[in-house]
Amino acid sequence: MSQNVHRSARRSLAAHARQMDRLDLRIMICVIVLNVFGCVMVYSASAYSCAMNELYHYDHAYFLKRQIIFVLMGVVALLAVRLMDYRKWIKLSYWVFGASLGSLFLLYTPLAVTSHGASRWINLGFFQLQVAEVVKVGVILAAACFLHRHAQSVNSIRKLAIYLWLFLGVIPAGMVYGISDNLSSAVIIVGIVFLVTFVITKMTKTHVVCLLVAVAVAFGLYQHYSSNLPTQEDLNKMPFREGRMYAWVAPENYADDQGFQPLQGMYAVASGGLFGKGLGNSVQKLEKIPEAQNDMIFAIICEELGMVGAAVMLAMFAYLVYHILRVAATSETLYGKGICLGVAFHIGLQVLANVGVVLGILPNTGVSLPFISYGGSAILFTMLEIGMVLSVDRQHTKAHLKRKRRQLEREMQQ
Repeated sequence: MSQNVHRSARRSLAAHARQMDRLDLRIMICVIVLNVFGCVMVYSASAYSCAMNELYHYDHAYFLKRQIIFVLMGVVALLAVRLMDYRKWIKLSYWVFGASLGSLFLLYTPLAVTSHGASRWINLGFFQLQVAEVVKVGVILAAACFLHRHAQSVNSIRKLAIYLWLFLGVIPAGMVYGISDNLSSAVIIVGIVFLVTFVITKMTKTHVVCLLVAVAVAFGLYQHYSSNLPTQEDLNKMPFREGRMYAWVAPENYADDQGFQPLQGMYAVASGGLFGKGLGNSVQKLEKIPEAQNDMIFAIICEELGMVGAAVMLAMFAYLVYHILRVAATSETLYGKGICLGVAFHIGLQVLANVGVVLGILPNTGVSLPFISYGGSAILFTMLEIGMVLSVDRQHTKAHLKRKRRQLEREMQQ
């Protein structure tokens, strides 16, 4: 009789463990599917231009090969971080945050790589590191650490506004924009901190007021740009960023220059229709959309796979974010919750920003589509963030199973 009870308890514990592991498994499968899909689309978007360009050695799979290497590096980073105990990172969070901000100043050194008028990367030899991606990870860890250490007073408007929003949101975003001219990453950093505090704190009115102010400012800027459209000749004399703003407001007015890429992207989306032209059959990627494998890859997805294919991909992102939020909900520490919320909002905001740019809803700020767009830094650090989430889930699962085992042992003793 006693042996039967022990076997039943072990089976119950094993079944419980398998059920809890499914959340971990679902996130990993979703990430793998998105990365595989990204490799396919990177190849589809870049094969023709690579095959016709001496710079890429006429190799149609040039970007695909590099993307696969980046993904494998990301998988190694994910698995390594997953095995760590995230609670030990608390003491290091502010140091990581400070180091990430310090990395921005490397853009003033000979290591800086300039492209399209902006220095956003540093050359590490084997690949180019986009420092804004490092800052995003630093901000997520620092915000989570702040909330963990000030759990009792986090609802204080003074502490929240001055310390968290300013020092962990606005200042890092300002540095990213001022040093690397990366507006999209700056906005995403502010958005991450804003949404994490919105969920964790009880300061709903403060967040709503700030959001309304931001919307009003954005509307005012739109009105300013739309009512003062310059000629193409005057626009060419303006700074690069300002030119993009005017091109967003009225792309058809500057169709031969700054408005060319946004218009071609929208043409690609419209021409794809419901089911698309078929994988590999995009016309706009044939030198009409510059570097289609990067920021504008969503346009190629819409053209080749249609709105149905795009909707399936967006559903995968929604599925991933939902399960990351589930990990946040089950985390036993505020630090773990902050990490998971930061990662979920980072991925969600970046997807929305990229899609918004392609559809002409947002100005072109050069934001990539997570796991899909070509790029080593973005994939490596986003995979690292997923590893952080899985570490939170792993530690929660271990703690929960330990309590469950003790409970079963007490029941058997009785």
